Amino acid sequence: MTKRIVHLAALLACSLVAPAALAQAAAAPATAASAPAGPSLRNEVRTPLLEAQTLIGEKKYGPAKLKVQEAAGAANKTPYEDYITTRVLLSIANAEDDAPTANKLLERILQLTANETWLKPEDALHLMHAAGITHFRTKDYAQAAVWLERNIKAGGTDEAVRDARIRSYLLAGNLQRGAELLDEEIAQSDKAGKAPSQSYLEILAQARSSLKDAAGATRVLERLVQLYPNKDHWRSLINRLWARADLATQLQLDVFRLAFQLGTHEEATDFAEYVDFAQKAGFSAEALRVFDQGASAGLMGTNDAQKKLRVKLAQEVEQDRKTLAADTAAALKKPDGLALFNLGFNMVALQQVDKGLELMEKGIAKGLAKRPADAKLRLAVAYAQAGQTEKAQQAFAAVSGPEGLDDLVRYWQWAIRKN
Repeated sequence: MTKRIVHLAALLACSLVAPAALAQAAAAPATAASAPAGPSLRNEVRTPLLEAQTLIGEKKYGPAKLKVQEAAGAANKTPYEDYITTRVLLSIANAEDDAPTANKLLERILQLTANETWLKPEDALHLMHAAGITHFRTKDYAQAAVWLERNIKAGGTDEAVRDARIRSYLLAGNLQRGAELLDEEIAQSDKAGKAPSQSYLEILAQARSSLKDAAGATRVLERLVQLYPNKDHWRSLINRLWARADLATQLQLDVFRLAFQLGTHEEATDFAEYVDFAQKAGFSAEALRVFDQGASAGLMGTNDAQKKLRVKLAQEVEQDRKTLAADTAAALKKPDGLALFNLGFNMVALQQVDKGLELMEKGIAKGLAKRPADAKLRLAVAYAQAGQTEKAQQAFAAVSGPEGLDDLVRYWQWAIRKN
């Protein structure tokens, strides 16, 4: 089966809160006209800062900085005047995406207000948020994560900040921390009785995969196909099944059947491999049906070798039809039920569904010396393909085993479940 990888960066680009929206969500730092309650400003400080505020509103940052420098040059500035001047400078740094300067200015603001009441806790959160977004916009993701983490540790609960923090850790390459935070968000949704975000699950699956955590990635993909089933999610999960080191060779054809039931096949190799597996297993009717599906999609029968294969498959199917009665009589006489079971499965593919299912059931009832659980899986699959969903679910519920069998059973149950 063809494997496809969705890179983490691509997922991040189309998921979570967009950086522009995050920037809008972060309140602008207070300027002279909207300074928090505190000691008064002298005119020689207040007047140029008010003029700077007007210039900032007009996006004239160069002249605004000159006005701030004028205020900063006032003699004998008080700590409060220094604080307000620094806040105005911070608003300019954020507007210009000057992350290094914004970083230094915010640190100074927090130092100046450490033992004062000038900066309200909610304003401090806004400033940390703004600093984080400024670093994010300049692609300094590691430092963005630092400020957003400080926001949350200081009591911030804004969903946009949590989203940006996750994104920052992942883009900074700290996949482990990003995955841990995604796990926390998903756990909170579960606790609240809500379905986790699809984008969170998709990004977590890719992060776990990048961390070489195959089991963790598989668990997330299993949640995705249950909560948000689509071909991409199913394809990724089935690729995980193919990648299992312990997947039994005898179950590989069954994986193809599941993939085609879900419609995740789209490459010529998907059809060619399925046809080859089915033909070698003795199910020529199934192989022919898949071949013709591929031909209808323009993916099979495009060269002489495949055209010859189509002729051969048709001949094999015709021979099976001619010898059906004799093969059935011979299979009924055998002590082991395998021949009878396989004959019935082939009859289902020949559209003799009722008779085929009857023979499969008789074959299992006779007893199978080798891998009887595999046969029970295929009987359930035949029920599902025949549209007998309730009967199929009952049959799947009675099947279990190692080497990928349990996974196949569970995935089939989800695939045919009626929502």
